Amino acid sequence: MRLRSALLSITILVSTAAFAAPLDSTVENMVSEGGAKRAVWGVYAIDSKSGAVLVDINGTRLHTPASNRKLVTAAMLCWKFQADETITTELRGGTISGGAISGDLVLRAGGDPTWTPELLGGASGHTKLTTLAKEAAKNGLKHVNGDLVVDTGIYDVAEPIPPGWAWDNLDASYAGKPSALSFNENLVGVTVKPGRGAEPLDVTLAISSQAFEIINQSRTLGGGSAPTLRINRSLDGQAVTVAGGLPQGSQGSTVTLPTGRPVAMAAELMRKALEKEGIVIDGTTRVDRNVERPPAQIAAVTGAPVSQALRVCLRESDNFLAESLYLLASTKRFGSAGYQGAYKMESEYWKSIGVDSSEIHPADGSGLSREDFISPHALVSLLKANEKVDWFVDSLPVSGQSGTLKYRLSDKGLAGRVVAKTGTLDSTAALSGYIKCPSGKIVIFSIMANNYTCSTNTIRAKIDDIVELLAQR
Repeated sequence: MRLRSALLSITILVSTAAFAAPLDSTVENMVSEGGAKRAVWGVYAIDSKSGAVLVDINGTRLHTPASNRKLVTAAMLCWKFQADETITTELRGGTISGGAISGDLVLRAGGDPTWTPELLGGASGHTKLTTLAKEAAKNGLKHVNGDLVVDTGIYDVAEPIPPGWAWDNLDASYAGKPSALSFNENLVGVTVKPGRGAEPLDVTLAISSQAFEIINQSRTLGGGSAPTLRINRSLDGQAVTVAGGLPQGSQGSTVTLPTGRPVAMAAELMRKALEKEGIVIDGTTRVDRNVERPPAQIAAVTGAPVSQALRVCLRESDNFLAESLYLLASTKRFGSAGYQGAYKMESEYWKSIGVDSSEIHPADGSGLSREDFISPHALVSLLKANEKVDWFVDSLPVSGQSGTLKYRLSDKGLAGRVVAKTGTLDSTAALSGYIKCPSGKIVIFSIMANNYTCSTNTIRAKIDDIVELLAQR
């Protein structure tokens, strides 16, 4: 009996070893050294042509992906949109008669997130509102016998806070929240300069809108004094408190903060733009949902193609664009944008490429949430499914050349040969994408490290070592 038991044990061990991917032991040894050994690692890689698994370490286990989550947003967008599609935002009303319309003038928001300087050739996003106003005036509009109404019905909630975002992220410049009507990623510059004598500091906003209530508790200090300036945004984004002081003669300081009222801010600027063109509005300015669609288009603008937005999103790891595009993708399936609809559409996407839903737990579209989980195997499956989608692949950072990989992997002779998405949160680092091997093979990989206490640079170096190993296939 003992001999039979021993032989059975040997058989099981041999059988298990036979299913191990060829690089498993090598990678296991690599991540078991130094500070990396305490991290929870997930590594999965395949040969693109044959589908052969090269590494599988916790490949189907759930990991926090950080910005690798943006790959899911990209896949959903490419699944439902054409690369050159644009989003229309329009002014509608009754037929213009004698320069006037009866009833309300409705600004129908389209959920377009591309009104940003980076996507508009350096122009501020609010110039799109100016364009709408000028076109309305050119088309003969002079008088509105009603209200200016911003229709946010394209979004289930006009200004959603992405699920799982931590409270201390909400005032960061990398965390502008999505909204049905947005421009400049819903960020506003706040500039603070010394005043006169001991007066309060001079506080100005980058736009002519009350984006925040300014609570000025500051004062101007004597020349040569140490600066004590503090600028704090309220949790709801409605107010900014300026406290402490700046010395006379100092240059001042500018911070960029996300506003908590992006739609109201845009509505205010839309009215000012119309009035600047001489268009009189009798009524108030208000925000509403599912407003009855007026019969006539008075003016319309489009933003940048979604492919351009995706490139900025992935290469620069832009959270605002990722959230906005994730929600925008769901409009193709449900007609409006919301996280519940996006989750349903995402579930359909994973099913379409044959990935079990238990390998994904979605929260947001950017990966800033700590409630996102995904397996390396799921990400590799997604990357394989999009390998021939040009605008998906072309949007990714390239090692030694662009985006968040511009300064990585060149020292390993891999410049231009790794096309992949980075990801970083506290105690989380990730890299997933494609490797062009000297042999001509393409390796598709996903590497995620969670729960480490060493430096992120230490973990990144280990990730890059694994990529170098895979590139030798």
